[in-house]
Amino acid sequence: MPSIPDMSDSGAPTPASTMARVWRWVSSMVWATLSYLLHRVPLYRRGRSGDAAPDTPDLDRDLIGDARAVQRAADGVGPLYCRRYRIAFTDSAMTPEMLVATLRHDINAATPESMARFEDGTDDGETDTIEVGNEYVVYLPGPWNGPVRVVEADDTSFTLATLEGHMEAGQITFRAMPHDRFDWTVFEIVSFARSGNRLFHLLYDRVPLASEIQLHMWAQFCERVVDLAGGVVMTSVEVDTHVLDDDPVSTGTREVVVTAPVSTRARRALEDLHDVPLNFDLDAVDVEDATQGWTLDDWCQPLPDEPPGEPVPGGPFEVAAGLLEDYAFADPRIVRAVYRADVPLAERDMVLEARFHGLRFLLGLRVGDVVDETTTVAGRPVQRWGWNYRTLKGHLETGQMDFQVWKWLDSGEVEFRVNAYSRRARITNPIIWLGMTVFGRGMQVRFARNALSRMDELVRARLDDATVATY
Repeated sequence: MPSIPDMSDSGAPTPASTMARVWRWVSSMVWATLSYLLHRVPLYRRGRSGDAAPDTPDLDRDLIGDARAVQRAADGVGPLYCRRYRIAFTDSAMTPEMLVATLRHDINAATPESMARFEDGTDDGETDTIEVGNEYVVYLPGPWNGPVRVVEADDTSFTLATLEGHMEAGQITFRAMPHDRFDWTVFEIVSFARSGNRLFHLLYDRVPLASEIQLHMWAQFCERVVDLAGGVVMTSVEVDTHVLDDDPVSTGTREVVVTAPVSTRARRALEDLHDVPLNFDLDAVDVEDATQGWTLDDWCQPLPDEPPGEPVPGGPFEVAAGLLEDYAFADPRIVRAVYRADVPLAERDMVLEARFHGLRFLLGLRVGDVVDETTTVAGRPVQRWGWNYRTLKGHLETGQMDFQVWKWLDSGEVEFRVNAYSRRARITNPIIWLGMTVFGRGMQVRFARNALSRMDELVRARLDDATVATY
């Protein structure tokens, strides 16, 4: 990163140097934003809140070097974000040990240049090999940089701890390992951190773009690691976020899952749904009665096939069922979900945060039926798994939507099916009524079509290419 003269002969900043520094901040932030917008990494996200996160290290343990300079998680502000980025790949000549050695030799080889760069303070343009005790500055867009220290390093991983002045407080670990089922390599970045100060906490928590750019920076890092290893990607980048704080939504043993970042208002709304009734009379529904005004929908998306017979462990049917249970098939650009994972699926309430041109609408739902059966349809045996949800009072629509994964046992064909009956709810706000009248049906159809294609993409991203070709 080129240096910018910023001092006069007396050592004080000059107007020219101040303007140059501001210009560097602004231009770097604009460039990082454009990079994020133009190179958005396909992600599979899972977020949750709770009182414990898996594999949490001892964040108060003794660390190498001057302990006074370390900015521990306990020194930070706001909730503790436990975030795991994961990608799997194959056909690489590098072992996990070789990959980590390559990163330790030059971590910038995988770092997105438009968003970050590691430097060790020397003027030779090179960064020293990562060893325990070494310190670096991570140059980032905007008026902040991130000093870090290497506190752990071995053949398959290394861990950096934040130092005073870093925008975050905590640690981050980079590691590679063999996949536990396939002949793949898995690369992970695991961070445990709070905001380093109140200003950054405000930016991170209140300005979604800031957290999104950070998330996509590390997702791009994962993609570049695969390129560095010369591998073939087998899964999309998976991001699992566990938020620990003192919010009423996440106390006790409650575990709240979000399919993508949502507002605090959406999280809190979930707690108020328990006694909210349906906004229609389920027992009176007759979808064949035209006078009731139901709009009927029936969509079907073919997924990769399997061999005939019972579902294959780890095959398309099983993978799709897992995505279906997590509500991962919903396009987060259209709708995001919040629900309690510690509540059985059949008893689950959900809040959807519908998104439309900057507007946010909170929609309450309740899971109705859960289907897990082998039956006969049109004389053919089929395995079906899925569930439906029904609209609650306050929703902009009334009705039910069913999501199911089918496997035709005689042929091995696998399908994702979405069926629904719906009609517009009584809306007293004239502006919202007009919006639903003009745009409601189009958004409904867009949601379904994107859900179908996204399910297909996610299933294929989680399957071994050779296995899919065999099915």
